[in-house]
Amino acid sequence: MAAGFVGAVLAGLFFPAWGVSFAFMTELLYQPVFPCPPTITDEECQLYRDSVANDMQNRSLNIFYGFLGLCFVALVGNIVLFWGFGSASERMNKRVRDSAFNSLLRQEVAWFDVRAPGTITSHLADDAAILHAFAGEPIRTLTLSVASVVVGIVISFVFMWPFALLTLAALPFLAFGAEMEMRTYLGEDQEDDAVTQDEHSSGGIVVETLSNMRTVASLTLEGKRADEYDKALHREEQHPIRTNFVKGSMSGLGQFLQMWCFALMFWWGGWLLFKYSDIFSYRDYLISLWGLFFSMYGLTIAFQGAIDREKAKMAAHRIFTLIDRQSEIDPLSEEGKKDI
Repeated sequence: MAAGFVGAVLAGLFFPAWGVSFAFMTELLYQPVFPCPPTITDEECQLYRDSVANDMQNRSLNIFYGFLGLCFVALVGNIVLFWGFGSASERMNKRVRDSAFNSLLRQEVAWFDVRAPGTITSHLADDAAILHAFAGEPIRTLTLSVASVVVGIVISFVFMWPFALLTLAALPFLAFGAEMEMRTYLGEDQEDDAVTQDEHSSGGIVVETLSNMRTVASLTLEGKRADEYDKALHREEQHPIRTNFVKGSMSGLGQFLQMWCFALMFWWGGWLLFKYSDIFSYRDYLISLWGLFFSMYGLTIAFQGAIDREKAKMAAHRIFTLIDRQSEIDPLSEEGKKDI
């Protein structure tokens, strides 16, 4: 577990450091190169050109080496992060799976008659994984997000504190926009069918019908199964137009807030450089901007794929209900009358 904390800190430090490297790269790409003044000789002009070219080349190599170092830190940090938290979570996951499987084998035959085999195996495979992911996920996400955001805020305040104050005020709107963007692109606004599927859901009806296609055809149950499928679809999504409208509006609102926050940040940074050019430099502005901006990606990626609390509660309820259930006919029980 201690290795997981170290890995989370290293992975979290990667994002603000990436922002600082990106700031140096932006400064290099947009560096103005002025022509030689007419008052100097050709030899002096050539020396000036060579010095500018050599300076840009050296800075490009330094940025490249910095990116290589960041790649190494990110690789080591994520390996240690998932190894540290994953090993502890997988040990707990194995104990839960073993207990659930042992309890499943002790159930009477009648218990399996009212439950579809696909549902049983799906719950046995998925519920334990959801439970162990929810148990270790909060610690990992908290450590990763705190390390990323705190370092980004500190860097931003050190180099340009007035700009950092404005960015802190806009941080909730930027986080909302980034969250909506990740949900839209990664499909996390969709329900997890593998978790919510049962014999009464639309997916469960399709799986059960295809698995027993000969029985359905021999008993002419095609129309009945189609009606059940239509009712399940309506029950799962009663207002599809409203739901899609809300999802699209939230995604559009996230993009709207992000763009306007960026516009405000660019305007405020430019005004500070124009008004207080003797205090803040262009490099200070870039480091303060990108250091804090990229640290937000650490916050978003930390919560990416996080298990929903309600799904985890349902999975824990199913798992522990199965483990605690006493079979009506227990083949491994030592109780009852025995023939000698």
